[in-house]
Amino acid sequence: MSPDFTNKFIERLSRVRSQLTAESHLIIVSKTRSIDEIMAYYELGQRDFGENKVQELLEKSQLLQARCPEIRWHMIGHLQSNKIKQLFLVPNLWAIHSVDSLELLKKLIQSESILKGPVKIFLQLKTSHEEEKYGFQERAQLDLAIGEFKKGQSLELYGLMTMGEIRTENFEEQARRCFQDLNKLKKDLSKDFNLNLMSSMGMSQDYELALKENSNWIRLGTMMFE
Repeated sequence: MSPDFTNKFIERLSRVRSQLTAESHLIIVSKTRSIDEIMAYYELGQRDFGENKVQELLEKSQLLQARCPEIRWHMIGHLQSNKIKQLFLVPNLWAIHSVDSLELLKKLIQSESILKGPVKIFLQLKTSHEEEKYGFQERAQLDLAIGEFKKGQSLELYGLMTMGEIRTENFEEQARRCFQDLNKLKKDLSKDFNLNLMSSMGMSQDYELALKENSNWIRLGTMMFE
């Protein structure tokens, strides 16, 4: 790894970390990035990495299992039910941020015996209401999803995830609305079900807005590498 390459990563990681609070955490989205790039950030102390394709995640996790034993993998992309068993083979799988339907959740729970350890689940909300995005939109469906979690399961309900609206002339206003809508649901669900839910929201283009709305997990890819 060239010094310039490493220095660039040090600068970017330091800048983002300076914006985090004790309650907020960084996931570096490493999709399409090389093993060397992931290892460079790992050596700088970064532990949380996200991928949006199961096959790429599995391959990288297996290659890095010995060299990066403390790495924590986050599945952040849309998950097809026929990829669940493959996903559950990922070493150091820590969280799935994209559980976007009651049907998918039930299929995950049906296959959880494959898991070697606990995995945290974020229920994905479609706060932007954009057609091409996935996620829960009705409170009743969220209530049913929460009811699927039982004590002793390997899959643990951990939080809610959303993405800000992209196709809009009022980008900041709409992103803020999406994050506030998630926060309201997080507060209501936490109260009604006696939970302490986390939030996963904010990407390279809107993470600063998400942090102002007290996001617990931000997912940054492009800005960390290019």
